[in-house]
Amino acid sequence: MRRKVADILKEKGPVVYTININERLKDAVKIFNEKRIGALIVVDDKEDIQGIVTERDILRKLGKTEGEIKDMSVKLVMTPKERLIVGTLDDTIEYLMKVMTANQIRHIPIVGGETNTRLKGIISIGDVVKTMISGLNHENKLLKDYIEKSF
Repeated sequence: MRRKVADILKEKGPVVYTININERLKDAVKIFNEKRIGALIVVDDKEDIQGIVTERDILRKLGKTEGEIKDMSVKLVMTPKERLIVGTLDDTIEYLMKVMTANQIRHIPIVGGETNTRLKGIISIGDVVKTMISGLNHENKLLKDYIEKSF
């Protein structure tokens, strides 16, 4: 059975950490450290998705600048919504894995609703790997059981 994003979010839960587009990078770093996460969905004052900011985005910006970036706006570092890659609840884990690999990204916001614009969750590469390993372990057990019953 192919696992879908909706299945993973049921297990993981729908908690998604966000940051306002006008906040500073130091605020994003604080949340990354407190929550032990690597990405934040960037929202505006109406809670509409404006993009995503990741640890990697901040490190890349740090590497390109010589000055302090902690007071820099999240807006200047984030991936904007126009370039944001999203998934849906009906996507399979295999599909997300291919998208993440092809685009060299580690987090995909999951959207749903009538217009596929409501934030439903976020899937990380860790979630994908955990699910794939779980599926392989289950398949392995089934094969072992089948072999043992055959002899």
